[in-house]
Amino acid sequence: MRMSRLFCALLLCLAALPASASKPALAWQGKGADGHEIHFDPQHLRHPALLLFWATWCPYCEALMPYLQDVYNATGRDKLDVYAIDIKDDGHPAATLRERHLTFTLVRDGDAIADAYGVEGTPGLFLVDKKGDIVYQRSGGDEPTQVEAKLRALLHLPAARGKHRR
Repeated sequence: MRMSRLFCALLLCLAALPASASKPALAWQGKGADGHEIHFDPQHLRHPALLLFWATWCPYCEALMPYLQDVYNATGRDKLDVYAIDIKDDGHPAATLRERHLTFTLVRDGDAIADAYGVEGTPGLFLVDKKGDIVYQRSGGDEPTQVEAKLRALLHLPAARGKHRR
């Protein structure tokens, strides 16, 4: 009887926890498109940040990126930072971003950053809030429209209008 009460109390405590407990983002540094150092310090963010782990050869990244650009455009550069962290790649990421008309901050050769975040495949995506906590991580099967809708909700943006994308 005593054990069942303890078990019930434990279940009630677990049920009271937030469904999506956030965890702190990790600090990192990398090289930008022009070779300059980029420092990401989640303890001193001015805006929320999207961390996109991608590769030039990845068709899923190519499909997702226009939706992320729409979120970035809707939020504004002065209210969101987007880092396109290139991993597992021997292509030309700066040229690829330009060709796709994407205005993200490129971080080259980000394999070590991906390892620190536990990213094994592309695309990996994290939304870090201004407090430095990861408040969203893309699940493997999430479609681009689902990702966009979730990001818009978390960033308090209006829903996307029906756009036709390639």
